[in-house]
Amino acid sequence: MNKCRMNKFLRIACIAGLCGGIGAVALPAVAQEAQPKKAVDYDYLLPWANKGVRLASTAEAQAKEPFQIFDNVYYVGPQSVSMYLIKTDKGLILIDSGYEYTAETELGNIRKLGFNPADIKYILITHGHSDHSAGVKKLKAATGARVGMAAGDWDVYEKPATAHPYETIPPDLVYKEGDDVTLGNTTIHLHLTPANTTGCLSMEYTVYDHGKPYEALTLGGTGFNFPAEWTKTYIEGMERMRKLPNVRVLLPDHPQLNDVFVTEAKLKLRKPGDPNPFVQSRQEVLDWFDTLLKAAREKYRLEQEAAKKS
Repeated sequence: MNKCRMNKFLRIACIAGLCGGIGAVALPAVAQEAQPKKAVDYDYLLPWANKGVRLASTAEAQAKEPFQIFDNVYYVGPQSVSMYLIKTDKGLILIDSGYEYTAETELGNIRKLGFNPADIKYILITHGHSDHSAGVKKLKAATGARVGMAAGDWDVYEKPATAHPYETIPPDLVYKEGDDVTLGNTTIHLHLTPANTTGCLSMEYTVYDHGKPYEALTLGGTGFNFPAEWTKTYIEGMERMRKLPNVRVLLPDHPQLNDVFVTEAKLKLRKPGDPNPFVQSRQEVLDWFDTLLKAAREKYRLEQEAAKKS
């Protein structure tokens, strides 16, 4: 596993492909050199655009009971943003940190499931937007875990929006395309899928259902809140993820993206011998990506038309 520390120049260089191994997923030159103009909101094109529920920005409103999904994976996050706890034989891995104001609730969720937060060895961040990363400082203080995200998103994380301030930590682990995070008997493969942010990390790992293994994928940011200059990069990244040959489980970074809570309800009704509803057929996974890519290509088409008129 590559755990390089980078200063600001190297972090930018890594996203540009100068650190090696990224080339195919480097952002367009315009995105590397300067922040493009504010994106037009095309989120309405996404198939889950009307599924999300707007909740008050309080721990009480966001509270969600934790639940087990697989032998080694648990949902421990709030209502609006997913967080997954992965159990290994050498400790725990946490995917995303949620909001700053829900951090104590999430620690409580982990304890409810019978785990000690001090056993968390890694906190892996899918991308630097505050709903996924603002809880980092509180969770690191409570667990002592190492914190990792891709180079470009440490930059995003370190500059909170005025409307959503939070306390930050200095960059810790800086990941790039193709890195692996290994803890005991578990390895998480990291894929750089930029556009939603410059350093979106998608995470591929193995889950077990009564001992039977399945390949799972947590995508690192699928929203369309990015400028036109990045849309082709987004499409290319999602096409690469679609081609991962063995993925049968999609555990998204927001619950509504793949109906996590609807599937939780089905899981509660599962009888002995029934399949786990979180395991999809390969065709269902491909169909999910095809629906997302259709929307992304429509975004690209609309942006090209707008560019011709300007």
